[in-house]
Amino acid sequence: MKKSTIALFVLLLAFPFCGIAQINDITKINDNLTERPWLDQHAYELNGYTITQIFGERKAIQSHSNLGSITTMAYLDQQQLLAGIDTMDISKEKKAELKEKYKNDAAGGAVQLFITRLTESRANFRWFFIVIRGEDDEEKIMEIDLKYQASQLPDANGWWNYTNILLPKEVEFPFYVYVNDRQSQYLSDYKFKVDK
Repeated sequence: MKKSTIALFVLLLAFPFCGIAQINDITKINDNLTERPWLDQHAYELNGYTITQIFGERKAIQSHSNLGSITTMAYLDQQQLLAGIDTMDISKEKKAELKEKYKNDAAGGAVQLFITRLTESRANFRWFFIVIRGEDDEEKIMEIDLKYQASQLPDANGWWNYTNILLPKEVEFPFYVYVNDRQSQYLSDYKFKVDK
């Protein structure tokens, strides 16, 4: 009887956290984002959302290997962002400041973007911008230029970078995220669909 009561108590304690169990520290990179290049038309379940890479896989010698460039993304809604702040190892004052910022500046949640590139300069976010389009994929809801953020020292996949891009407007599902590199020869480089 005692064992079942203890087990029930543990389950009851864990229940309120089930919805955010995947979130952990929002500054930590989701391991699924660092896997070798995603494939076009494949869906990935991240943070309770389905992310499908519509296009982006380029013909290259390094395709489908750990040496190829990676561009992946995840989506967090505003509630997940706010819950993720509580897991961060920062002061209560800084947490309160971040929560206020996310309440004001992230009505649409956030796109978590991870990239790797073979050279240091190509992995700097100053070359990138994202475009968010609605369900019909015609109306541009917002365009966000990424700021200078130096790439990180090479790891197994080359120079890398990671950021959370706050979406200032609410979004309806499904929506599309275009990740564009100003240094590439393509009009659009990567396209992802985000759905519940």
